[in-house]
Amino acid sequence: MKTRNLIMAACAVSALAASCEKTGGGNDTGTTSGEKPKILATIDMSPKASNGYLVPVYDLTSDGASMDEAYEVKTSNYVITYNDWAFIVEGTSGGNIRKFNINNDGTLSEAGQLTVDGAGYGAAHILVISETKAYASAMMANKIVIFNPSDMTKTGEIDLMKDGSTEFVATDKGAKTPNPLGMFLRDGKVYVGLGQFIQMPTTVQGAYMLIIDEKTDTPEKMISDDRLTSATAIGEGGMFIDENNDLYIPCWGSYGFDPAHHSGLLRIKSGEDVFDKDYCFDMSEMTFDGVEGGKFQYVLTYHYAGDGEIYFFGYCPAFASQSANTFYEDHTNYAMKGDLYGRTAEALPLPRTNAISCAINHIGDEVLFGLTTESNGVGIFSYDRRTGECSGAPIVNMQGTMLKMQVL
Repeated sequence: MKTRNLIMAACAVSALAASCEKTGGGNDTGTTSGEKPKILATIDMSPKASNGYLVPVYDLTSDGASMDEAYEVKTSNYVITYNDWAFIVEGTSGGNIRKFNINNDGTLSEAGQLTVDGAGYGAAHILVISETKAYASAMMANKIVIFNPSDMTKTGEIDLMKDGSTEFVATDKGAKTPNPLGMFLRDGKVYVGLGQFIQMPTTVQGAYMLIIDEKTDTPEKMISDDRLTSATAIGEGGMFIDENNDLYIPCWGSYGFDPAHHSGLLRIKSGEDVFDKDYCFDMSEMTFDGVEGGKFQYVLTYHYAGDGEIYFFGYCPAFASQSANTFYEDHTNYAMKGDLYGRTAEALPLPRTNAISCAINHIGDEVLFGLTTESNGVGIFSYDRRTGECSGAPIVNMQGTMLKMQVL
């Protein structure tokens, strides 16, 4: 169980297709349309291979993903994009970030690397502010590294435990370190989720956030809320704003292993720096129609598509095997559609996927899910927001498990 959930804490990654063996890892010429890809995705090939890939997707057709143009990366990797750059965040598979240029001819070329955590574990998330400034959270080193994304050089750091300080540690609840995770920039302030791990992936009860002034790189205050637990995700961060500039914070509730730790969404309203006491979308309290047993052990990976529509994966324990080593094969996760303001949600008629699936995005009215299914194939499935129709098979064939999709 500990092994299972340590990997799930990174949202970390089933079936291998034969074409994987032919992948050039970015070294082959391959064949592209001569245009930039529409999507960049990271996939994890575990458990049959100890690696993953950064994969360009050129169009939403069955063969729209090019493994010939893919780059081999470690497992548990997430991709963040900024302009014509893509950054690989190693999550729990390492402490580095890798930079790639997205070229006009549709290819990718590696353009640098930066070690975030010298211990080799825990480059949790990156936030690019501009062409010359970015942050990378080192969750185990308890620091936020400041770097120049143009040349991938470190320019500073914010030490959250400088000189042994526990100012940003929930010591009253048993935490010993703050463990910075996901980050989000809003109105000149950087909001940082703090893991406050007791024994990873179990956190203390409550959601903890650090607020940093971006201009001065100065931590201003720590805020908390006990209604939900474990603020922001490893690798992808997960926070988002709506049309009102309100910030929503995903909480994964220690993956549900403590019944008192609930998952869902909290909110910090525009212009405020405290949790909104009038809003809590508690997914642990809900009973969901169309879900076996009606309950989720935890909810993770939210995507906001606008107009109050959110999409997410929910982990249903009814489909979990007793074995601790089948989280790639167990199809436990439902694809869900939710109402952010009404605080309701329903299961979409899509096949279930495994526990490490984290990739959701949208292009226009088409919501895209990365699914590794039992009998319906592996790849990108779609939901049409206008018609309510879902694809019964992948519209784009992929391999392994998709951890992240970035629409370019």
